[in-house]
Amino acid sequence: MRVFKTLNNSLVLCHDKKGKEVVLMGKGIGFQMKKGDLVPADKIQKIFKLDSLSDSLKKDYIKLFEDVSDELIICVKKIIDYANTKYDGMLNKNLFFTLIDHLNYAIERSEKGIVFQNRLLIEIQKYYPKEFAIGCYGIDLLKETLGVELSEEEAGNIAFHIVNAQSEQANMEETMLSVKALKDILTMLNYLFPEKKVDKESMLYLRFVTHLQFFIARMIRKEELPEKDQFLLASVKQRFPKEHSAALKIKEYVEEELQATVNQDELLYLTLHISRVY
Repeated sequence: MRVFKTLNNSLVLCHDKKGKEVVLMGKGIGFQMKKGDLVPADKIQKIFKLDSLSDSLKKDYIKLFEDVSDELIICVKKIIDYANTKYDGMLNKNLFFTLIDHLNYAIERSEKGIVFQNRLLIEIQKYYPKEFAIGCYGIDLLKETLGVELSEEEAGNIAFHIVNAQSEQANMEETMLSVKALKDILTMLNYLFPEKKVDKESMLYLRFVTHLQFFIARMIRKEELPEKDQFLLASVKQRFPKEHSAALKIKEYVEEELQATVNQDELLYLTLHISRVY
């Protein structure tokens, strides 16, 4: 591929065989390169396709790459490479763009002494420990490489991006909404079952939290389980009336806050999971 525009020493903008814009990454790949120069194949470490981005977002990212340092780009690559070892390389490739954008802004804020509080930090640490650990790795790497000390809140924000990148359809707003909903539902259950001492390290509880995460994701995306077992729900309702009542409270919350419809099968599974944990 030939250079269309040099963005910095580590990134060049090119066109692929289909004429679509791609960003090529590699150590020193842009050094002394001019428009029309052929990029040596052995210098290409990563290829980022831009066709999934809107034209305006594409322009914003290209402008961003011209302004950020090579060191930050290398740090972001290392963070993503590290994260990919935890997910078998299945993270959304747009993570590279969004994480550079976020961390560049976070560093600018830090240099001005501005710290944004992450109000969901405790929940992120609790429900997304793997992602938070990746965030802490990123914070340590930035300190070691750039001499920039970012707060623990930023480790939580990096974790948000990692959670978000696990789905092709997810976005940051959806991720934050999901974490808030999870926090609210678990707080509600603690209020409804004050006498129950839940073992939050148990497999049952972890399975329940996982179920809630998928349940909330379906509700946000307006996806419904097929209704198929009315008789079983009636039986479960009779056997676990308090748990079913709690599931109805969750239904009311979800339908009001997420504008989604909770059908009978969702109620059935919620009631069963609640009965096992609470």
